[in-house]
Amino acid sequence: MKQLYNPITLHQLFTRSQLTIFALTFTICSAIFLVISTYTMHTYAKNSLTILSNAINERVQPAVVFNDQTTMRQILNEYTQLYPIRSIEITNHQNASLAHAEQQEISTFSNQAILDYFFFSQPIRLDIHHDQKSYGELIVYGNSSDLVSFFHKILLGLFLGFILLLATVFWSVNSVYQYLMQSVRSIVESAQTISIKKDYKMRVSNSDIQELHALSTAFNGLLSEIEQSNKNLISENDKLIHLARHDALTQLPNRNYFYEKLFELFDLQANAAVFFVDIENFKHLNDQYGHLAGDAVLRASSHCLKQALPDDAFVARLGGDEFAIIINRLNFLTEIEVFCHKIHECYGSTFVYEQHNIALQANIGVALIQNAKSPEDLIADADRAMYDAKLSNNHWCIAPQRPNS
Repeated sequence: MKQLYNPITLHQLFTRSQLTIFALTFTICSAIFLVISTYTMHTYAKNSLTILSNAINERVQPAVVFNDQTTMRQILNEYTQLYPIRSIEITNHQNASLAHAEQQEISTFSNQAILDYFFFSQPIRLDIHHDQKSYGELIVYGNSSDLVSFFHKILLGLFLGFILLLATVFWSVNSVYQYLMQSVRSIVESAQTISIKKDYKMRVSNSDIQELHALSTAFNGLLSEIEQSNKNLISENDKLIHLARHDALTQLPNRNYFYEKLFELFDLQANAAVFFVDIENFKHLNDQYGHLAGDAVLRASSHCLKQALPDDAFVARLGGDEFAIIINRLNFLTEIEVFCHKIHECYGSTFVYEQHNIALQANIGVALIQNAKSPEDLIADADRAMYDAKLSNNHWCIAPQRPNS
């Protein structure tokens, strides 16, 4: 019995070969891309968890030293609610649990659970010590809730890349097939002409076929666009953060940034002093010399404050002619008066603007963080002290300690 012979067509051969090349190339490139992305995500996750664990360690250290379990639980619950943390535990030297907090359980087969297994199977362990004495251990397990969205975007990018490249392959197969058939048809027609006319002087036309590299070019282009887009996004975010937190005229931190810093110090129960500074008769200066002169004075005085005060002093412009300064580790009135004198000298200097000598005075109000019950009370104390300094012509005034503070 004669078997039927079904030869493969040239179009099928090209389609199979191109699809095979596409599958191998896309698989290898996708695997490399996933490995690089996974390594980057893992490094980012570990670094973020380490930084967060150090912050928790600083927060809970006083509570552990004084064995204040209520405060420990409050702090741990706060961090598990606000940050991507699966569980936190504080243990003593006998591995007995002093405090513990954890987030709600998630499905075992969810994307977050899978990423948690790969990225956060091991905890961050930090010793809790004070004055070179260890009081226990902090154990922090992170979670990948912040990474799930990024992971989904990677999968979506790969899927879109797959669709784009697959369409390119089919276009390439059809284009090459049509071009090849045109070349073959020219050869066949030349051969038939030679056979019919018996004109053996004729020559078969040459074919000029080149290899197709669209697959690798498209894939490399996709990677280049992703990298460039990420760099541009980080750069733009940094610029926006700086603009949102700094004053455009003096480049000092603005009011919102000052309040953010003040609340952080208050939460840490740091020993620090807050100075409110108001330039006397600043409106008269603007009226007499113009707003450009006022702007120049604000810039010059800002530079003077940064030079005269310690490097870790936080100098901010609250708006108009009002400035606020935070100086850490101030406990004695003599130290405060020294800094008040330096601040006053910055404004007591004569400013020169377009051959005009401009003399200024500043009123300074000072309040201590440790004397206030809340940041709002601290701001009110400093503002009231600045107003008292203005009324008394003493240039500066230190707010008294509040009753029962």
